Amino acid sequence: MQEHILTYTKKKFTPLDPQIEDIDIRDIAHALSLMTRANGHFSYFYSVAQHSINCYKEAKARNLSKRIQLGCLLHDASESYLSDITRPVKAKLTQYHEFERHLQAVIYERFGLGDLTESEVRLIKEIDDAMLYHEFLTIMDEKLWEDKPEINMKHDFTQRDFKHVEKEFIYSMQSIEGEKPNWRCVGIDGCRGGWIAVSITETGFEVDMYHNIREITSKYMEADCFFIDMPMGLPESDQDQRPDTEARTYLSGRSSCIFNVPCRQAVYEADYKEASEINRIYLGKGLSKQSFAICNQIRELDEFLGNEPEFKDRLMESHPEICFAVLASKDSKWVLPLYNSKHTEEGYLDRIDVMEEFYDKTGEFIEVILKDPILSKYQVDCIDALCLAVSARLGMMNGLHSIPELPGRDARGIPMRIVYGSKKTL
Repeated sequence: MQEHILTYTKKKFTPLDPQIEDIDIRDIAHALSLMTRANGHFSYFYSVAQHSINCYKEAKARNLSKRIQLGCLLHDASESYLSDITRPVKAKLTQYHEFERHLQAVIYERFGLGDLTESEVRLIKEIDDAMLYHEFLTIMDEKLWEDKPEINMKHDFTQRDFKHVEKEFIYSMQSIEGEKPNWRCVGIDGCRGGWIAVSITETGFEVDMYHNIREITSKYMEADCFFIDMPMGLPESDQDQRPDTEARTYLSGRSSCIFNVPCRQAVYEADYKEASEINRIYLGKGLSKQSFAICNQIRELDEFLGNEPEFKDRLMESHPEICFAVLASKDSKWVLPLYNSKHTEEGYLDRIDVMEEFYDKTGEFIEVILKDPILSKYQVDCIDALCLAVSARLGMMNGLHSIPELPGRDARGIPMRIVYGSKKTL
């Protein structure tokens, strides 16, 4: 009988006699991103890797040492080689405990944590338990015990694409070790000529116009995060709860920036009067001409997601005005929109000022679009797409937020949410 397993990176790994040189962060990140928490009994897929990332971010939010942050990220790493067993059963398997303890010790040693103190282990366990409590509270609406543990930040407990989580796990490791992760984040904004897409990395940016969504996703297939300013999860009845009403509370005084999203049935109707009547039948209200004007692009995106279901979670609906409001607000407890319209000179300059604070290549970006005969006609759309890309990158680094906090899905399984990134300068 073979005593080894074959890992993701094709290593022959012996879980009961682990060799330190065989421990690979890529194997750990990949395996944990595909393993579900709660033994699969959560209401949707939420991985061990996402749990570990949230633990790491909580340690960081508490201003704990890099050692504690790394310990939190890796505290379940042994499961990538051993899998996991539910707590009541594990308590009876004393030999399994020994295997797990030894393997976890080798993993900690591999990454410089072989000398964790009792107090450091206690802090890691405290954060692990706090995250467990809030996972069950958020995902299952269950209190595991009476006293609610405090957490220092708002964590992302939504269902996420496992590839994103796998990459974030590795980038979190790099960040702890002092490397600057080279995220590639893409912001996409619809315009009259098609779609404007901005891709940013640590080393630079790319901006261009595209005829369709598939051109963008094909070019940036390996991107870490896509934010798109276009409705994705579409209602089919008045029971489907879109995030638009809650999202408008972020734009007090400018809530009209968020249009009412048409029902899926109306999106596929070519005539405005017919579409408005269909929308009234299914959602109880007519359809504005502003909403109908973008139905072609909503339909294109909806058809794309139907043909490419892996992008249902990779593409994330966002809104530039919400992202600008979050970035421009000085007080994290209060979000104030940019009151000057982006179509005025003052509003355009306001948005450039915000981008310059959060993205140091904004000036260079403006020069590029002004020199381009096509992009110069779509300056506002380019700035919106840049804002989406910057917000996505901040989200990858500091955490994504969803409106609502725990979104539902439409009839085709597409999330009904608007996302934005946590604010922090790049």
